[in-house]
Amino acid sequence: MHKLIQLREAGAGAGDIGAILAPDVVFHSPILSRSVTGREAVARAMVGAIAVREGHYVTEMSDGKLTLLVWRGTVDGLPLDSFEMLLHDDAGLVVERSVAMRPFASLLAFRHAFHERMKDVLDPAYFELPSTSGPAGLSSACRGND
Repeated sequence: MHKLIQLREAGAGAGDIGAILAPDVVFHSPILSRSVTGREAVARAMVGAIAVREGHYVTEMSDGKLTLLVWRGTVDGLPLDSFEMLLHDDAGLVVERSVAMRPFASLLAFRHAFHERMKDVLDPAYFELPSTSGPAGLSSACRGND
């Protein structure tokens, strides 16, 4: 079982999670407008995410320096699936974490809950979205009409 799963199931805090992260770790999330970098910031974001959802890991696959994790649970009563790709360095520390989530309505609920929890921890730029115009609030850049 991956150390991240063990730490999350044990209710670990940011310090414990930070111990498995490389100093220059990068976290890519579908709910943030930019990547989070650095051990302390990524560990805080990971603990914040744990606090706003309920569930458990259902699958783990590893091949060399790559680990894929599948998490299944809920956020605000909505079903949520999360897919994580972890890249490790030679020492086994996580150097990159990329996350995908589904379904979209649950991703939006997760983004809202995470923002409420982390708005005083992460810089507001992490939550900024492009200006909206057009159908479904998509900017022309998102629709490919440039």
